Amino acid sequence: MNSSYLIDYQTPRENKGFTREDVTMLLADRGIGISMESLGCYERGVRDPSPSIVVELADIYQEPFLTQRYCKHNCAIGQAYSYEILDSVDMNLSNIALKLLEEHRESHNVLADTLVLITNKTGKKDFTENEINKLKTNIHELLDTEHTIEIFKIALNKFIDMKEIIADHNQKCRDRKYVRGL
Repeated sequence: MNSSYLIDYQTPRENKGFTREDVTMLLADRGIGISMESLGCYERGVRDPSPSIVVELADIYQEPFLTQRYCKHNCAIGQAYSYEILDSVDMNLSNIALKLLEEHRESHNVLADTLVLITNKTGKKDFTENEINKLKTNIHELLDTEHTIEIFKIALNKFIDMKEIIADHNQKCRDRKYVRGL
């Protein structure tokens, strides 16, 4: 196995009541041919699936956290920039939304304070040590908000196809020429 972290692909399959044969047939219906043996290798941690297989498995199992786990543990970028997966978080959407509202209120003030801190600064040398420490504290608070948004987005994926919504959002950005070179 490529990673030292075993991602559980078996439990989500079993939770949906699928056999390995069911899953390979569902993947085949999507134009993806893998054997039951390959699926078993993924489940036992003998081999890692490709990212495209993980996306499909997450969709079939309705377990969007599979993609986050894969990126967090199998990709250098994911390891550097993905948030910790909070297994003990209450995935009740109402509770997450309330937490997000609380984080948003906190981040509103932090963002205003950060704007004051960075005004007329062009590099790290322009900050005092106290200002850098305050900036780090503010960034931590903003990351709390972003992390909560990420959890909310993943939780929503149980009800709405977030891939489709994100693709629509990306197209909107291209249409509005927010993306350079297009």
